[in-house]
Amino acid sequence: MPNTKSSFRAMRKAEKRRMRNQAYRSRMRSYIKRARMALDAVLKGTGNLEDAQKAVYEACRIIDKTEAKGVIRKGAAARYKSRLMQRLNSIIHQKAVVEAA
Repeated sequence: MPNTKSSFRAMRKAEKRRMRNQAYRSRMRSYIKRARMALDAVLKGTGNLEDAQKAVYEACRIIDKTEAKGVIRKGAAARYKSRLMQRLNSIIHQKAVVEAA
């Protein structure tokens, strides 16, 4: 337990911050998971490419918001978005190759 009043206040603030950050991080992870599932559905042939694109763009928006609030670092946000966009672009490229053939 904290010894001083100020350290007790700091502990309370840190706990509030931790809970808030946990909620933001959880929301971000949910959107990333939703986007990945949409991309996997397109690969399996059960999903729609436009829906997957919307899911990826929405996930990127939430990632940016989470980064802006200071919950995750800039590099982590860039990494998450880059990996999603790489998967999306590879699927789009595969679709284009199949349609061209």
